[in-house]
Amino acid sequence: MSTSAMAGSKPKAKPTPKSLPKLHLDEAYFNGHLVTLHSPAVEKGEHVLVVGPWNLGPKVSPKPDDKRPNLYFVAPGTQHQVEGHPEYDHNEILSLAPDEPRDFDVYFAVVLDPALQDDFTTEQQLILAAQQRFTPAEDFTFDQIPAAPFLKAVSKIGSLDDLEKFRRKDGSLPRMAIVTAHFAVRFSVEIPEEKPADQSQTAEAPKQH
Repeated sequence: MSTSAMAGSKPKAKPTPKSLPKLHLDEAYFNGHLVTLHSPAVEKGEHVLVVGPWNLGPKVSPKPDDKRPNLYFVAPGTQHQVEGHPEYDHNEILSLAPDEPRDFDVYFAVVLDPALQDDFTTEQQLILAAQQRFTPAEDFTFDQIPAAPFLKAVSKIGSLDDLEKFRRKDGSLPRMAIVTAHFAVRFSVEIPEEKPADQSQTAEAPKQH
């Protein structure tokens, strides 16, 4: 995936404290609907990609490839939360939902604009937000950024100076920054079948005579 917001930043995950639980992600959004993720067994010599308390599955090639689908780790979000660790609250969004195991490039989609309150569920929403800009006020601080706790926890981005790579000459920043995690993960996707409508609730009422 090629977008100016993705280029130039190389966040490096910090060591995860041993006290954090390791939770497997089993759901993500695809086109606004929840789907189930199935991670295959970790093969010999492979590791898993862990972001905070979240185990994203077998970790594969670190180099992004436009031919691979994308998994977006959107921070902050409401879908996946762990009590006591709000810095890792996030949504998971897929660009594709294959039913066979595939490698997905992982991107961190981080909200920079405090006015951006959307709870994202589609790739299209993310790209649109990344293309929009906002101009911080003169007294704007790094901690006002919604994704600030996440950025401090997983990357070297911890101050406004670290965001200069995203800033234009007019002082504006992207409302959302999308940066590669420099890893891919492998899993398959199961799309739940739609349940048939309850006929007893939709039957036509008897006519009155």
